[in-house]
Amino acid sequence: MRINRIITTALAALVVSGLLVAGAIAASSNSSATHSMASMTASTASPAGNLRVALAKQFGEHAVLAMNATNAGITGSKSFPAAAATLDKNSVALSKSIASVYGAKAGQTFLNGKFMWRAHIKFFVDYTVAKSKKDSAGQNKAVANLKQYTVTFGDFLAGATGLPKAAVRNDLLSHVLQLKGQLDAYAAGNYTAAANLYNAAYSHMFMTSELVAGAIIKQKNLK
Repeated sequence: MRINRIITTALAALVVSGLLVAGAIAASSNSSATHSMASMTASTASPAGNLRVALAKQFGEHAVLAMNATNAGITGSKSFPAAAATLDKNSVALSKSIASVYGAKAGQTFLNGKFMWRAHIKFFVDYTVAKSKKDSAGQNKAVANLKQYTVTFGDFLAGATGLPKAAVRNDLLSHVLQLKGQLDAYAAGNYTAAANLYNAAYSHMFMTSELVAGAIIKQKNLK
């Protein structure tokens, strides 16, 4: 029940994104994650460096774009379709990065498989809609689907990269909780908490990208 409440806490924060993105990114420039990204940018003259930079950019953008889209959704903004379309372009770009390493079939599974990448974005949208309607049953269903995503998608990534399943699942769960927590904080009018969670969710994605990129680089012996 507690995890449901926590996950029920991370999507309202997505509403604050449009207002907070510039501040969050600026604030995160002082974080170790952003410093890490800056150092990686300097070493793009190699396959390993290029992969690190590409995944850091794409995963970081995912968090920002996801929060912007759900923010627009919960407020009923007319900008939601455009925000959702931009988010989906990022999803396709990520799938192409995966396909470049593991092949087209793996890229398609990453993107469109059951309880995979596009599915988890849909579950966040489902949660946002239910939250805006004060639909507890709808929120609980979306939360259950997001929890299943962390297991199914986590196992897919672990199987591909050789990472421990528990490490990947826990990383994905942190991402889900942060996004949900931000949305819930924003919906409750707790804008300071929402801003902090926005920044944390953005910064966390650089840890996710390094987890995945590091594993691929080691597995494929990239230099």
